[in-house]
Amino acid sequence: MLVREHRSLAAWVRLVALLAGMGVPIPRSAAAQTAPPPGAGVCGSCHYDLALAYTFPAGHAAALDCIACHGDRRPGHVGQRHRTIPNCADCHGDVHGHPAKTAGQRGRRQTRTCLNCHDPHGTANLHLVGNLVRWRQHLYDVSFTVDAGLAPGGLASPTDPGSGMCEVCHRKTDFYPASGHGDSHFSENCPLCHDHTQAFAPVATEDNCMLCHQDEAARHAMPSGHAPQTCTTCHAEQNPTPGPGHRAIEACQTCHPSTQTHAPNGVALPCVQCHDPHGSSNIKLVRETITTPSGADKPIVFDNLTGLADGSFASASAPGTGVCETCHTTTNHYRMDGTGSPHFTYSCLGCHRHDDGFRP
Repeated sequence: MLVREHRSLAAWVRLVALLAGMGVPIPRSAAAQTAPPPGAGVCGSCHYDLALAYTFPAGHAAALDCIACHGDRRPGHVGQRHRTIPNCADCHGDVHGHPAKTAGQRGRRQTRTCLNCHDPHGTANLHLVGNLVRWRQHLYDVSFTVDAGLAPGGLASPTDPGSGMCEVCHRKTDFYPASGHGDSHFSENCPLCHDHTQAFAPVATEDNCMLCHQDEAARHAMPSGHAPQTCTTCHAEQNPTPGPGHRAIEACQTCHPSTQTHAPNGVALPCVQCHDPHGSSNIKLVRETITTPSGADKPIVFDNLTGLADGSFASASAPGTGVCETCHTTTNHYRMDGTGSPHFTYSCLGCHRHDDGFRP
């Protein structure tokens, strides 16, 4: 019913425009509504509603005019089918239809799917999203004015759940369904994960890693981080769909082959025992909290390589708390309990090389 009413309104507008062109008197208010928009040219005389939509900020007008998309099939003549109607894929070949069952459609079938959500001539919404979105022969009012997820005018509505751009069609989704009663989910902009070019399937990329891995992303930006390396430097794609095992975890020795594992008492410790590979507020990626071989968690401040100095390998003011001391229980020098015989006070790395597993 709504679809028929919408089509009837468009037909009425075109009829008024035609009568005005023939000189038939019409009310002043109607005449004002059907005057071709400035710059519409001859096309606007018959296609008033399309020409008007073309003037909206979200229209194609910034880059294209009518003839850029509608080739002349019968030069010098007007009437039904006198211009071609292109398929969306002619310019947007990398976009697949949505929902998933329509993803493989091509040509006119794909274009019809695109038109369920988009008005190619223009709209008051962003990204050519229509003011009315069609789903199963129903039209739904949609306001899409900000590139955001859960936000007023965004893809999901926080004040009227079920009415957002993405929500109005969803019936079986776990998140943001039309009923307004879905599970909680990320509130960021949906296309950050749901790729428009992949029929809105969830796809993990470097641009959206931080949505699931917020702590790692924050650490990667720390001064003692792995930048400029990116996520994919160490985590190769195993599966484009987010979830367990979708990325590989590269061994530290892949990039640091000369480094030997620290093995006190013959027991090898993994690199991540002392280092956070994503980043740290300490230098050299040293963790702010180290779990000792005994299982105790020890806070660590490591901001210099001096040797016997606060914030270095051994603490001057709090013996036993330095990064080297915190695990040592049987060494002759700089032990966890703050005892030990006197030793050199300069940097430990002069004799105990990291690349040799800290062996002297």
